[in-house]
Amino acid sequence: MKCAVLGVLIAALPIVAAAEGPEGSGRTEEVILCRDNADKVIRIELWHPSQFDTPLHCIHADRLAGDPACAPNGGWGLFSDGEASALLAVTMDWKTAHEHPADKVTAIAGPKTVRFNAQRGIGTGSNQRYEWKFTMDRRSGDATWFDKSGERLSYLCDMQS
Repeated sequence: MKCAVLGVLIAALPIVAAAEGPEGSGRTEEVILCRDNADKVIRIELWHPSQFDTPLHCIHADRLAGDPACAPNGGWGLFSDGEASALLAVTMDWKTAHEHPADKVTAIAGPKTVRFNAQRGIGTGSNQRYEWKFTMDRRSGDATWFDKSGERLSYLCDMQS
């Protein structure tokens, strides 16, 4: 019985992999615009094609110097050090991300929520310095930008594509 169940699971793996495509490439790119009360805009791009052979989730905001903050779904974007940081690499490996001393961004886009989180420093937990976080509820369109000073800014988001 166990061998039969295992055989069915192994046979189903190629079907699931073919449906998803490599690295989620079967996903359609999404663009989301979020506005605050002062009409400042945050642009979110989900499943955006990239030079890293994996689609990225990117957030464009006036509050970010340099390139937009981008990362693969469930992974990290690793940035250069300095005022205008640039995306250097992406990784799905937590150890690689936590050994990167400059800015790093995580991104997760699920059916209910989209989240970005930025940190700086080597290690885990309290060894890293929290920079900012953005969360959006896909059902309501409500979103919040949190920064290291404790400021919270509310946004309302609309799907564009």
